[in-house]
Amino acid sequence: HLSLRRQRQMCIRDRYTGMSLSVEYLGKLAGPVMGGLLADWFFIKAPFFVSMAILLFLILLIPREKKHRHVRKRDLNPFSEMRRFLHHRELRGMAILGIVMHATFPAFTIFLPLLIVEKMGLGYSYVGYAYFALGATHILQFLFGKWSDRKPYRVVLAGTIISGVFMILMSSVNIYSLLLVLLFLKGTGNSLWNISAWTLMSRIGEREEIEGSVIGSYISIAKIGSFVSFLLSGFVVQVYGIGFLFLVNGLLVILESLAAYPMLREITPPRV
Repeated sequence: HLSLRRQRQMCIRDRYTGMSLSVEYLGKLAGPVMGGLLADWFFIKAPFFVSMAILLFLILLIPREKKHRHVRKRDLNPFSEMRRFLHHRELRGMAILGIVMHATFPAFTIFLPLLIVEKMGLGYSYVGYAYFALGATHILQFLFGKWSDRKPYRVVLAGTIISGVFMILMSSVNIYSLLLVLLFLKGTGNSLWNISAWTLMSRIGEREEIEGSVIGSYISIAKIGSFVSFLLSGFVVQVYGIGFLFLVNGLLVILESLAAYPMLREITPPRV
């Protein structure tokens, strides 16, 4: 069992993590809107040139690290750490959810802009507004981090189910204003999932004293979902359409949330 002092430190860390993610997302909110406007005002490659200029400027500001860490042979073998990750029942539930949530990336990074520009016949700036609606509630992760203090697995499952439900509803939408509403509500589920997932995994990692390994292994496993989805999504859209892709992704997220519930509910986070 964790000491009371350590429990308080973990809860404070969860809140600061939420605050950090909220601040980080301010740039992600502004970027799509400005990118869409630049593409409409100038030309479609303008956002790329502006992004490159900003990145080069920021790279120059990064302080030089003088210390070097030697890479060991076992550091290059991800499978041992992934097996260690999947050994824990709770983390197997997180692996399932991470894979299906990352599998939704192609639908929103590739096919959402195509839906707005080609199917709805709107300009690039409307794509930026759509991404703004999708990410708007991420600035509230400092609040959702507080909600995750007591029962993070409940917030995790609430987030994934909300995300899945509104993704399903998006499968038949053809009105831009309604699409914005659904994106906003889906984004609320995403932000609940995001902060609570990090909170939950950090607690398990700290409890087992493998926090760095847990986070790294989770990213490796979750990316399998986006990798496979990028391979298959184009085929699905070509045969069945963009709406069907949203429908399938939403159903998968809900079904896997139900499958992960028995694994996650065993977690008893510290109560302060």
